[in-house]
Amino acid sequence: MNNSYSYDKFIIEILYEDDHIAILNKPSGLLTHKKNTHDDSPSLQSSLHNKFNIDDDEELKEGIVHRLDKDTSGIIIITKNKIIKKLLKDKFQLRELKKNYIAFSFGIPQHNNLEIDKNIVRQKIHRTKFETSEMDGKNALTKITNIANYFGSISKLDCEIITGRTHQIRVHLTSSGLPIIGDKNYVFDKEQKFRLNNIPHNIREYLSNFPRQALHSYKLEFIHPISEKLIKITCELPIDMKDLESKLK
Repeated sequence: MNNSYSYDKFIIEILYEDDHIAILNKPSGLLTHKKNTHDDSPSLQSSLHNKFNIDDDEELKEGIVHRLDKDTSGIIIITKNKIIKKLLKDKFQLRELKKNYIAFSFGIPQHNNLEIDKNIVRQKIHRTKFETSEMDGKNALTKITNIANYFGSISKLDCEIITGRTHQIRVHLTSSGLPIIGDKNYVFDKEQKFRLNNIPHNIREYLSNFPRQALHSYKLEFIHPISEKLIKITCELPIDMKDLESKLK
């Protein structure tokens, strides 16, 4: 049975743990790590000190080998020492981890299976936001599977990220006319708004007030760099996304 621990106002579930790593279920609203030493916001990284013994001297990122956006929930790996951190970073760079997310998006994909292969670059004016580019930026690849559709206007999508760019799924889906419900940074255009007219008013109002991007990291597979065993972890949808799905059905 999975266990959990409390930090600030959050409950953090431990999905897997051994002598080298722990795999956690990060709640939405919690930073992965702080930006600087003056930031007093709650973060997953800050929660680790009282729960795990971590031998890592990377300031502000002790134990952190990858990140999730603040309002994205789900699976994240933490490392307990510098050796395993280096080994896992190498696996990330070699794309040897399989990471899947569930997203609820406005719009219906043209095909049930598609690949979004578009470079991602930081926006020139809004420096905290990103966009796709044909010439600049870093290569990024996302594989999308259409799981379900609602009201002819909303999709439940499985998103596998082959690369791991900042805001990758959010930017790729928006660029393909499939912006994530609740995402305040990457919103739909006027044409897409017109397509939502066939959604009942109460559902449309609920969607417009959804408090965060409906994006959850739900599946992770990789070969453990020490034991060399296959690690397969799944993480069910959080309560807010379960509620969203129930209202759409």
